[in-house]
Amino acid sequence: MEFPLDTAWLRWRKDSWHARMPHLARPGARAAWRLRVARVGSLIQLAFAAFWLARGVLASSFPLRVPLALTLVVGVCAMGVLLAIRTARRAPRPVGPDAAALERAITLATVLQLAASVAFPVLVSMLGRPDLAVTVIAVTIGLLLLWLGLTLGALAITVAGVLLVGVPIALALVLAGDALTLVSSLATGGILVASGMAGLCRLAGSDADCSKIWA
Repeated sequence: MEFPLDTAWLRWRKDSWHARMPHLARPGARAAWRLRVARVGSLIQLAFAAFWLARGVLASSFPLRVPLALTLVVGVCAMGVLLAIRTARRAPRPVGPDAAALERAITLATVLQLAASVAFPVLVSMLGRPDLAVTVIAVTIGLLLLWLGLTLGALAITVAGVLLVGVPIALALVLAGDALTLVSSLATGGILVASGMAGLCRLAGSDADCSKIWA
């Protein structure tokens, strides 16, 4: 025989458990946040990609590096604005206890990443390796995306996180100085562009065909 009070208590215990363990949130909350991250997170990635691509080009000795950097920034930003318009209202902010728990966890992880991306470049500069600044920032972004991908069950975000951790570290093992800054910046920007576009393509309803966004 099931008593109302016992049922209510068990339901409260279950809700409390999910609130404390965001990675075990109900599938509906995780799916809603996958959509939210696919839009908002992808647009943020495109914005940072523009910065890293420009920094990489400006670190080169290419004669027309300034016009090229401006062209890349304008192109990526224009793409981001267009995609923001075409995917508007497709990923509303999730609501509910599980969604709120996930939001708190995502916010905390983002704040920690931002703090690390400020502190670690200062640390490596103090250690005499300012050329590692791009590397450590890329790794912090990669760790955030890796955590997001695993928490939300998003394979593409997980892959982007792995690349942003592995590629800059691998480059740092074989390059140094301006060459490392140049290649790491371009690699980070390229990965972020690919990840941002992949997220927006999924939001449009197709993993393989981006034309659904542009049509």
